[in-house]
Amino acid sequence: MSGNKKNITVIIVIIVGVALLVTFFALRVYAKERIVTIGIARWVSNPEYDRNIQGFKSGLVDAGFIEGVNIRYIIENPEADKAVQRNIIQSFIDKKVDLVYSLTTPGTLIAKEMITDTPIVFSIVTYPVEAGIIESTESSGNNLVGTRNYISVSRQFNQITRVVENAKNIAFIHRKDEPNSVIQEEEFGDYLKKQGIEIYDVAAVTLDDIRSRLSHLINEMDALYAACDTLIQSGGEELVIQISKIYGKPSFTCNKDGVLKGALIGNVADFYNIGKLSGDKAALILRGAKPSQLFTDSHRGDYLMVNLNTAAELGIDITKDVLNDAKEIILHD
Repeated sequence: MSGNKKNITVIIVIIVGVALLVTFFALRVYAKERIVTIGIARWVSNPEYDRNIQGFKSGLVDAGFIEGVNIRYIIENPEADKAVQRNIIQSFIDKKVDLVYSLTTPGTLIAKEMITDTPIVFSIVTYPVEAGIIESTESSGNNLVGTRNYISVSRQFNQITRVVENAKNIAFIHRKDEPNSVIQEEEFGDYLKKQGIEIYDVAAVTLDDIRSRLSHLINEMDALYAACDTLIQSGGEELVIQISKIYGKPSFTCNKDGVLKGALIGNVADFYNIGKLSGDKAALILRGAKPSQLFTDSHRGDYLMVNLNTAAELGIDITKDVLNDAKEIILHD
């Protein structure tokens, strides 16, 4: 009996010892788990950019990257200043971040110029191929990949004609020389010309420039369209809305924040879902995929928004079919 007890004691000691060793090595592995660092350059202050970054983080959470546990973020905002953006990107390089998340076309062009090895995931870039950010949406041919906030011209133009049936002249307001909106203006111009509609290019450098240029042609316009660019998203939208209401001209947009602030109608991209899609791509890269192996694509969840308060101010009746198609209707007492 004593021998059996001795054997049992030995077995117990061995089991406990093995358990302790397993726990010890597991704790060492956990302690040594490297925390991934992502540098985020957001370009400007904008509520929709906040939602985009939230979506980006959510995509990474779904893949097991938990902030404060195995991933951390360095978020910087150059407020559309190219020199500041360069300093931000250089700081990411100096800190040896594992991945850079860049918002907007001008911000991403700077990141691409300065970073040639660290992966870059981008978002809120409408025309990444045409702007020279990537070679194609199937394969970037470099260290970048991302998501587009592209919405077809036909979808956006359709909303304009549903409200302004006999539109002949439309002002296209955008930032001068920003690749994203220059390409968008050309695409709009080609499409509207086929519809017998004249597009007036309001290429502005500053908010005062928008005011000055619009004041010279506003009376001849049937509608105003605010582009998907950084000047519009940095105060330009509010100015276009203000002018549209003063002169009784409907304004259209591709920015959700624009409709919330008073644009009449917008076919808008869901920046949260676009960000989440970018987060999914970032997770794949952190797990070993190369950016050039992934597709750059667009989230298909764009939707229609209508501001009925603005419609009332302008004396415009929005038909039931438009309202039925709208995912979000703005109506405040």
